[in-house]
Amino acid sequence: MEHYDVIVVGAGPGGTTAASLLANAGRKVLLIDKNQKPGGRMMTINRDGFSYELFPINCVPQYNSLFEKLSQTLGKQDQVKLILGDDFGIGKLFYENRDGKITSWQMGFKFPGVLKMFGFIGVKPWHFRSILQIARLAGKLRSMSDEKIAELYTVSAMEYLDSLGPIPAGFRTFMLATFGEGAFEMTSDRVAAGEMVKMFHTAVKGSGGRYYEGGIGHFFEVMAQTVVDKGGRIRMNTRVESIDTQDGSVCGVTTQRGEQYTAPLVISNAGIRQTILKLVGEDQFETDYVQRIRGLESNLACVGYRYFTSRPVLTSPMMVLFPEGCVAKYSEFEAIERGEIKPEKGYIYLGTTSLYPNMAPENRQVIYAVMSCLPDLHVDPKPYLEYIEKGVRKIAPELYKPGVITHTEIMTTAIVPGVGNDAILPGQGGESYGIANSLGQAGPHRPKGDTPLSGLYIVGNDTEGFGLGTHQAVDSGFKVYEKVMTGPGH
Repeated sequence: MEHYDVIVVGAGPGGTTAASLLANAGRKVLLIDKNQKPGGRMMTINRDGFSYELFPINCVPQYNSLFEKLSQTLGKQDQVKLILGDDFGIGKLFYENRDGKITSWQMGFKFPGVLKMFGFIGVKPWHFRSILQIARLAGKLRSMSDEKIAELYTVSAMEYLDSLGPIPAGFRTFMLATFGEGAFEMTSDRVAAGEMVKMFHTAVKGSGGRYYEGGIGHFFEVMAQTVVDKGGRIRMNTRVESIDTQDGSVCGVTTQRGEQYTAPLVISNAGIRQTILKLVGEDQFETDYVQRIRGLESNLACVGYRYFTSRPVLTSPMMVLFPEGCVAKYSEFEAIERGEIKPEKGYIYLGTTSLYPNMAPENRQVIYAVMSCLPDLHVDPKPYLEYIEKGVRKIAPELYKPGVITHTEIMTTAIVPGVGNDAILPGQGGESYGIANSLGQAGPHRPKGDTPLSGLYIVGNDTEGFGLGTHQAVDSGFKVYEKVMTGPGH
């Protein structure tokens, strides 16, 4: 029976971050994962000359990036190559008004690019009142203090924005779709307003995005190697059956094949619900804590296409179509699933990583076209796929010219648990990240990385940390690393 200082279950961004940092600090670490290589949903797939992530939206911050901090801390910054968003542009947004007219904006939050946003959302130069309303609102949000933002975690993004007075319809759609649902994969009537404002700050101050040559999943492969470099072990293609306990503390893990590994500390990147309710077991926790975990809300999922093309189609790494009024409430997604309405007002994300070096065969691309849906594994993709194709034809009609698409893959909620969190509760398992940044579980209300069970920690999108998806997971890894290094017996 092998013994380690720390066992990390799950080599997603959060687990890999915590494992590599602890190994670098001298801990003997076992990193164990059910997949073929690190990265979780951001795993980089290499096939037929294409390299791409399993999850369709791939970008890390241009500035103040914890990815950069991680690679520098581990001394691996020379093994991963940054591709700045400025080199390829952030992306291009399309806005469709109620009359069907489409305008576009090459994203940029610095002067003078930001001025072009007014035309994009249908505000003309002579619409002085609308321009003044937008300027005042943007200024208010940009200058908001951290203390004031902290007060906005009990009100939704939609409710808060609507409380500020009349706002041009296009700007309302842009704010809620971009910094609400688009950023956090949850409807803006559920996303905490504090999260929306913090993300607005990040975009305005940092602008852009960046990518890593070889893929974001490749970045985590390189970071995970620290575990081996420092004398630990990585076990891939290995599923953990249970996190074991003894006398009120964790003591190791048992794999599905019956292998046992011992350690006084276990860090789980398998999802907080999966960890507490299944891997450890409810009987190890107080009833109130179990009920809290059971009541956590998942964020939305994605459904759509992955197209492989015979020639270049996209010239921007990201294109998004926002129909006016596309800001849906959660109840509308529920109505879609009941067959009462069709998905006719959601935003559509179109993107590719094939513009970056060495990510695709010459003059070919792999393109994602997706939209949000409920995280239920039984979601019928057909109505969503019909809506997506209709929208893509409006902003990238050349994709559907004869001979352009060589083959197509359909992405559904049912395939997500294969690489992400297991499905253990109804309406859960297909979510894009984990638990939502929604009211009652965002910001100061988000579950902490340490748990009531001695020696058990949780990392990933389910616990404390800030940022979009992967960046939040990395942040959680840093936070748990700090807890372990400063905790009892460190």
